[in-house]
Amino acid sequence: MIECIRYTAINKSTCLGVATIYISKWGIELSGISLHKKDSKRWVNLPSKVIEEGGEKKYFPILKFRENEHRDKFLKLIRDAIDVYMSTDKENKVEEEIPF
Repeated sequence: MIECIRYTAINKSTCLGVATIYISKWGIELSGISLHKKDSKRWVNLPSKVIEEGGEKKYFPILKFRENEHRDKFLKLIRDAIDVYMSTDKENKVEEEIPF
């Protein structure tokens, strides 16, 4: 089971906020997961390391899936867990209403 245990609203550019999830089967917490929205599209990004080279920011994934299908399923479970958390935690809800 994947559970969102913390969410902080950011509301900057496409980033709505940052979440921490708990994966009970593995006994781990994963922090720094960002929730994004542009137009009607919503997605989550896993944490990444930012390195500046020549004044340009480059992002390198901390976690990487070898199979795109596995990644997509995992990210959907995370997005669903954030949705559940947001529907129950009124204090940390994003200010604008998100149609999901």
